[in-house]
Amino acid sequence: MSLVMIKCPVTGRAVSTAIETEPSSFRRLPKVTAHMRCPACRRDHEWTVSSAWLSGEPRLVAQSSAQKIAAA
Repeated sequence: MSLVMIKCPVTGRAVSTAIETEPSSFRRLPKVTAHMRCPACRRDHEWTVSSAWLSGEPRLVAQSSAQKIAAA
């Protein structure tokens, strides 16, 4: 089991959503907006599966346009 993590938009820190799941279950989560109280800044944040990752798992990051052009 791994924790679902997000980046706090205020502090930039990785924070836990307090949700634990298996990677296979995480990939099947619906694409809905979830809400949580951030332990880093104490504010409410919205997040989606596309902006979250699992602790201890490799994080897939989309290449920016500049990276794609430089690689060409």
